Amino acid sequence: MSLQLLSVNKAWLTTLGAAGALALILFPKFRRILYTIPRDIRAILTLFHVKYVVKKAQRLNKPMHWYFLNVVKRNPQKIAVEEVETGRKFTLKELNDLANKYANMFKSKGFKKDDTVGLFLENSADFVALWIGLSKIGVRTAWLNTHIKLEPLQYSIAAANCNSLITSNHLLTTVIDEAVSAGCIPYGFPTYTIDANDDDFAQDISPLLTDPSEPPEDPEVNFSSILCYIYTSGTTGNPKPAVIKHHRYFWMSMLSGLVCDIREDDIVYLFLPMYHSAGGILGAGQLLARGSKLVIRKKFSARNFWPEIRKYNCTASQYIGEVARYIVAQPPQPDDAQHPLRLLYGNGLRIEIWRELVERFKVPKISEFYGSTEGNANIVNLDSTIGACGLLPLSRFIQDRATVAVLKIDKDTGEFLRDKNGLCICCDPGEQGHLVGIIRDDDAVNKFEGYLNKAETDKKIIRDVFKKGDVAFASGDLFLWDEYGYLFFKDRLGDTYRWRGENVSTMEVEGVLQPVKSIQDVAVYGVEVKGREGRAGMISASLAEGAEVNDLVKEVSERVTSRLPGYAIPVFLRIGKEFERTGTFKLKKNKLKEQGFNPEACNGDELYYYDSSSKTYKHLDSQMYEDIQSGRYTKI
Repeated sequence: MSLQLLSVNKAWLTTLGAAGALALILFPKFRRILYTIPRDIRAILTLFHVKYVVKKAQRLNKPMHWYFLNVVKRNPQKIAVEEVETGRKFTLKELNDLANKYANMFKSKGFKKDDTVGLFLENSADFVALWIGLSKIGVRTAWLNTHIKLEPLQYSIAAANCNSLITSNHLLTTVIDEAVSAGCIPYGFPTYTIDANDDDFAQDISPLLTDPSEPPEDPEVNFSSILCYIYTSGTTGNPKPAVIKHHRYFWMSMLSGLVCDIREDDIVYLFLPMYHSAGGILGAGQLLARGSKLVIRKKFSARNFWPEIRKYNCTASQYIGEVARYIVAQPPQPDDAQHPLRLLYGNGLRIEIWRELVERFKVPKISEFYGSTEGNANIVNLDSTIGACGLLPLSRFIQDRATVAVLKIDKDTGEFLRDKNGLCICCDPGEQGHLVGIIRDDDAVNKFEGYLNKAETDKKIIRDVFKKGDVAFASGDLFLWDEYGYLFFKDRLGDTYRWRGENVSTMEVEGVLQPVKSIQDVAVYGVEVKGREGRAGMISASLAEGAEVNDLVKEVSERVTSRLPGYAIPVFLRIGKEFERTGTFKLKKNKLKEQGFNPEACNGDELYYYDSSSKTYKHLDSQMYEDIQSGRYTKI
């Protein structure tokens, strides 16, 4: 009996010990889940709110300009837009009248539904009025990057099937005329300027803007119609037009407004380029969908940022990481913390810059988010946790209903890892993986419209994610999912990198360098620079037989300067005799990335940095390397 009792006690103790050990293992996770429940509930309620608003809009089936007209009717005499450089002001009624003038003028010229017009314009009230006005008559607009020129500009116009171009006199004389002379834009291509010009190539349409009457509503232009095309760089090497339908513009505006708490009485300082979704949708959309006032600046100025925030009484402003760094780099002033700004919202903010914005400038709220023009993998930092872009709750119940996931990948190939059933494998908290957005065609927020080019769209889709037949959008970005469910951006995967707030296609840059005869092989990739957001572009080139190093440097300098926008010009150049290759004869970029631009790690190869003042590459030695890494040299 005693032996039997002893045996039972041992079994009981073993079970108790196992249960205790299991509790010790599981308790931290349960504790973290309990700790994050209030945050997660808020996230779910916010998402439900957005989806409710979007579902309601889907039932109404109205286009974006219909919502703007409702904003106008609520308060027609409210100042809608004020331009910093020109001093021009527009009430909501005046802005709508300007949109109608553009609509009626272009309609009189024969523009019709489903035509596409290229907008090649700086930030202005006219940019907004043009695409709103043209959308009223069913004309689509392609928002062209004003930093591109020659072949990339030619490609962008053709990719969206633009049948005409609208620009300014400034861009006509500095960019368009050069493209016409080079044969990139055919002479006689229908081109219009919004202001006076002395060029016989383009027509000034400003004297023709006479009819402010509301155009007849076209029932065929609705919530699901294509509104515009916004360009994004990708692995094919050229800017790709992403399809933006009215419903996408609507929900992106509403989501950013609701999550960041942007209000109708806010004054939003808008300096990010309006041809990108950040400025053109997340910024300008606060006026069009919610009625907030915009203070528009053509180009960002760090020196004028805070003085203009005070002058115009701005309560909200956008940022990107590079811009935020410029702001904190300004000399300290006694009135740094004296301003009306209550909100900064944007993406790419480094942890140390975030802290300084809060501590030095006393910014009450910073809303960091992550997303892409074309994608549906969108996340937002709801509670201003420093460094995080968003969250994915720890609860499996919530995860199964989430709109994003972090999936395991092969570190060398970037391919998604799959289980024995051929399905993707989710990361565990504390692991890094590829962020994807779950595609649901019956939900406007989770739809993936992709690009105008279907083949390019298909490249961004992965199949058989959690079950056979389901699909997701592959963001192309690596994220850390931490133990509390926060998501931190770690790196860009594939053939793009981000520099100066812009995506750069390595294939585009490599394509520009292909004609350089002194190059035998070339690879372009991004390298990390201490204290800088994103990755700086770097060229690794092997010298062709019989070629001279000086000739290569000269040819490359001339080529990148004349063919690439400033942000896409690689900062560093490495010249070697030969580089290690893969089994398919491609240069091993991962090893080159690890070596970076450190002279001691580059096996004695010649290193150079791009000097923007002389527009040429100059020799980079150990001292210059230290100056760049320490921040003493900043002209990159």
